[in-house]
Amino acid sequence: MNRILLPLVVYLLAGISHAQAPAASAKPAKPAKLELTSITPRAAHIGGELLVSLAGKNFTEDTQAMASHPGLKVQLAKQSVKATSARLKITAGAEVPRGAYDLWLKNASGESAKLKVYADEIQPTVTKAADFKEAPVSLAALPASVWGTLTETGQHDVYRFTAKAGEELVLDLAVAQVGSVAKSPTLEIVDSNHTVLAVNRGLDSGSDPFLAWKAPADGDYHILVSNTTMDGSGGHVYRLTIGALPYVTGWSPLTAQVGKETKVTLIGHHLGDKATVTMMADKEGMTNVPLDAKALRFRTLPSLRVSALAQVSEVEGNDDLAKAQVVSSSSNINGLLAKAGDTDHFAFDAKKGQTWIIETLAAQAGSPADTKLEVLHPDGKPVARLLMQAVRDSYNNFRSVDANNPDIRLQNWEEMELNEYVWFNGDVMKIIRMPRGPDGGCFFYVSDGKRRAYFDTSATSHSLDEPCYVVEPYPLGSAIAANGLPIFTLNYQNDDSGDRKIGRDSRLTFTAPADGRFVVRVTDTRGWGGERFVYSLAIRAPKPDFSVKLAGMNPTVMPGASVGFSFRADRQDNFDDPIQIDITGVPAGYWATSPLIIEAGHDLISGSLHAMPDAAKDADWSKLKITAKGKNITHDAGTFGKVTLGAKPKFIIVLEPDAGGKPVMRDPAAETKPLELTLAPGQTVKAWLRAVREDNKDLLSLDVHGLPHGVIIDDIGLNGVQIRSGENERPIFFRAANWMTECESLCHGAISSARNEHDSAGLQTSFPILMKIRKSGVAAR
Repeated sequence: MNRILLPLVVYLLAGISHAQAPAASAKPAKPAKLELTSITPRAAHIGGELLVSLAGKNFTEDTQAMASHPGLKVQLAKQSVKATSARLKITAGAEVPRGAYDLWLKNASGESAKLKVYADEIQPTVTKAADFKEAPVSLAALPASVWGTLTETGQHDVYRFTAKAGEELVLDLAVAQVGSVAKSPTLEIVDSNHTVLAVNRGLDSGSDPFLAWKAPADGDYHILVSNTTMDGSGGHVYRLTIGALPYVTGWSPLTAQVGKETKVTLIGHHLGDKATVTMMADKEGMTNVPLDAKALRFRTLPSLRVSALAQVSEVEGNDDLAKAQVVSSSSNINGLLAKAGDTDHFAFDAKKGQTWIIETLAAQAGSPADTKLEVLHPDGKPVARLLMQAVRDSYNNFRSVDANNPDIRLQNWEEMELNEYVWFNGDVMKIIRMPRGPDGGCFFYVSDGKRRAYFDTSATSHSLDEPCYVVEPYPLGSAIAANGLPIFTLNYQNDDSGDRKIGRDSRLTFTAPADGRFVVRVTDTRGWGGERFVYSLAIRAPKPDFSVKLAGMNPTVMPGASVGFSFRADRQDNFDDPIQIDITGVPAGYWATSPLIIEAGHDLISGSLHAMPDAAKDADWSKLKITAKGKNITHDAGTFGKVTLGAKPKFIIVLEPDAGGKPVMRDPAAETKPLELTLAPGQTVKAWLRAVREDNKDLLSLDVHGLPHGVIIDDIGLNGVQIRSGENERPIFFRAANWMTECESLCHGAISSARNEHDSAGLQTSFPILMKIRKSGVAAR
């Protein structure tokens, strides 16, 4: 009996013990991230209310709506809130200006992404594909604002409206303006016989469609909204605004003189007594024209570039070279290419050796003009700049490239060298990096991410098999020995600025070859013209200067690891000297690359910010100072902002020299001073990239940033430098060009594709090494 009861007693006692043990507190589940993915329509009615539909994920009962303007009151309809949808009432006060505003949601999980809504005084109408199945949608009264979506393949939305003969209506089809994914919208007007009366695919190239149209007779007409590529989706949203609306499509002049009264003429439709604005700017820079924004509509708010230059207005009759308008240097000439094929000539006097910046302002200010500049002698002959002798021939042997692409595969690239110029049908480019393997191309200098053109030539597209030449520049009059290859004469002319900083506007640096009078010819490169083809032509003395901008502000750096940052120089008026950036006041426990050198002719340098394993979270960064110095110019370059010490890294990158066929294997915790690596010009030296893995086995793609110009990682393929999954190191080989002079630079490894620009901002990096180029050429730690 006892043998039977004993296990039962033990079992019951164990049950009592388990029942009496306090239950482990369950960790509350983290709420799912709130997401807002769409608003339909993306509208708000100024002076009224509008109910819109929201879509997203993880909506909850405690979700609240937020708006970026205090005049926008937003309230969720609580009974409509579901996990993936809700209805929202937007009330816009009469004081809210027409324009775009942010709207977002928040709840216990945090805030959603911010989406745009577009406020307008005209009450919006919303249509969908099904509304057009039986007949066109009628617009009962104008003006009207219609929000639609081209959801179906091949969808054409048709709207019927009534117009009177001679009545001018403005039709603005907003697509890109409202964040639509439609890329090729088309706006058409047809009559009752289906005759196309007007069609537009963009007010200007690349912009949304716009029509100002007069009805030929009283009657009903149809508007067709479609997408040329025939695709459709829920993101193919548009807003059509139609009516006799006051609309500004341009303005003149585009520039003003500081402290001088300027009369601005607005160009557009139904402007009435608001077509002129008088203003005075009290400081240099860009300033907005003080127009009546409540009454007038526009895509771009008119603004003027204000400077100390005297303002001159074009006097018509200067189409003829012999009647060129005489202007003084150091002035802005405000002109107009009034009709197709219009040509404007302006004459000015200069002394031999004087240098002038000649540039246009047009496209940057919203003008449709695509200017071209030429400097001529009074007899109409072009003013020659220099000679270009071809010394080797080649061709593009892989694929066509556009005007922006800096990566071009050239035949016989082995015969070329860094910093040589290549002539591609008048587009002069310069080699910044040779191919780093059999699948690589020559990489050319870039500016703002686009391929740069030299000697004020313009970057253009180049086809497969297009011939090109390595060229050497010579002054005019030089005795050049014939070598069987062409000699090109380069004139003072420019279509799109070669430094790629002013879009399709034109800029050239002119040095007078002799005392005398010279003529600037201004045209539209396509031969277009019209009342909106306004431009400003500046002839001014150069003011060489620079500024630098830090990328990688407010960094988070992990203990024992490094994070990258970069500085990009904006060089003005041919300032081409080296720029040294010094970083001082870095707190104990941290280390930053300094000095950094942006080499002459370059605009980018990257550095590395390192945190020691015992770095303090509350380090004092208040003494940090960054200074940029060029020849006779010094600028304050700001700070890193807020530096945050992050979590422990999953891996640490190490860049170090070779020691007897193996990496140095320095403990990352001992990284307080850069190791050194020395190369001689023309030499190849082995080094190592390592990954000290803590919680990571992934493949790592790497590159080395901050290298002095002329040093590359040699012999890498399309995939660049990689440490494969499960491996911890990879040998690399630095090669220095033969022409390099003695220098030194702090460089570092970075998690980056070898195809990318050497910009380390925000990337995990290694502690730097000090690379020295010395004639002796002995590699050492």
